[in-house]
Amino acid sequence: MKSETRSNSISTLDNVEAIRMIDKENMGRMISSFPSLLKEAVTLSRGLALPRDYRNVKEIIVCGMGGSAIGGDLFKDLSQSITPLRVSVIRDYDLPNHVDGNSLVVAVSYSGNTEETLEAFKQAYERGSRMVAVASNGLLEKACSKLKIPFLGVPSGYTPRSALPLLFIPLLKIAEEIGFPVVGEGELAEAHRLVEEYNHGLTPENPLSRNPAKQLAARLHEKLPIIYSMGHLKSVALRYKDQINENAKMRAMCDQLPEANHNEVEAWEKIDFKELLHVVFIDSRFKNPYLAESINQLVSTIEKEGVGLSMVKPLGETMLEEMLSAIILGDWVSYYLAILRGVDPAPVRLISELKMKHDEKTRYFEKFEEWLYKSG
Repeated sequence: MKSETRSNSISTLDNVEAIRMIDKENMGRMISSFPSLLKEAVTLSRGLALPRDYRNVKEIIVCGMGGSAIGGDLFKDLSQSITPLRVSVIRDYDLPNHVDGNSLVVAVSYSGNTEETLEAFKQAYERGSRMVAVASNGLLEKACSKLKIPFLGVPSGYTPRSALPLLFIPLLKIAEEIGFPVVGEGELAEAHRLVEEYNHGLTPENPLSRNPAKQLAARLHEKLPIIYSMGHLKSVALRYKDQINENAKMRAMCDQLPEANHNEVEAWEKIDFKELLHVVFIDSRFKNPYLAESINQLVSTIEKEGVGLSMVKPLGETMLEEMLSAIILGDWVSYYLAILRGVDPAPVRLISELKMKHDEKTRYFEKFEEWLYKSG
């Protein structure tokens, strides 16, 4: 009876009308806009110009939270494989002590009103750091206007997590502006072409039989996903987890290789609830050959225990293409998991409630505006 119910649930993925009924706030449209946002972000970023003295910085510090921070993680993973530039991502109120006038602090907040990011922005200003901000509007835009700080405005109307291209691509431009190009225009254009073509095959109109996102979602349905990735794709596993959390309202776990081989691997010695687990490996053609062998051993161990396992092999010939193709697949997987669970993927009720109750207590935004009035 349970397998019959599960089968009926899976069949929902090929019912476009049923999907629309569940997806009341049209998250599917936002995810399908990923390629067009990628192209728009490239165009917008061309208009960003930074002062010449920004070329003297020793590091880039990206400050953000949630969907506004993951672009920083991707930027860090990609840049450290290509350039000598030191990149850190801060998901907190407070900047590390080493951040000073020789640091370039990039404040990223899609809404422009992320409390933690505004506080880090304030600290960076008070320390005399070089600064730039990316947002759609909000207090961040207002502060940059008053304090004469470079600002890149991006289109509003999306959730922060679905606006990822608008928050990631500008970081590549910022690195280029200070003398550390990570990818060229040609590579960006080719990545856009690949993602646009791949995205067509992942949308709800494409049936389960030839839709890899629906297929992976079906395997993860009613399971606890455990996601592993490596190298420049380390943060893609975090993106998968976060998207499953926010869109499907379900738990997921992630870890990085080879680090997991030094701790988490022991958890496969004695597995509890193995029938409820499903492992996802996000592979890469660029992985270290020594890591490839340890992955083979780990896969063999997991399969011997009878735990479900899926291997994601990103498309593309470059690190950027692998990263973006893996992300668009994962975004659609999280969407179809939401559909299978019968939950509207767009609303984030608990996050919104937490922020509202917190602001009622702290009145942070009033305090930030007071600080801004006295500054500059």
